Amino acid sequence: MSGNFPAMAGFVERAVRRMREDSGFSRNRHFLALSSPEGRRAVRIARHLRSIEQDLAKGWPVRVESRDGRVRLTVAYRGGSREAWLSEAEYRMLLANPTTRAALGEG
Repeated sequence: MSGNFPAMAGFVERAVRRMREDSGFSRNRHFLALSSPEGRRAVRIARHLRSIEQDLAKGWPVRVESRDGRVRLTVAYRGGSREAWLSEAEYRMLLANPTTRAALGEG
């Protein structure tokens, strides 16, 4: 990646995947690891992806564009829109959810 959007470091990606895939994952139990800068970044990314999934589950129209190694999602609301920029790794994690994958037309 380039600019202000570096690729996810190994720990960050593993932590995000674990938070998203392991229903028994406890942020309290892993407090020390998640209180590091990398851990805080992982928590922020996991929340961001969950928020996007919630918007997509509501059935609002979405446009997906790939640009400069990043993916831009634009979700159209009734009175506006939401624009989210994701790294390619974050987008792949988002596509791991079958409902989200269908909403994005990635069948």
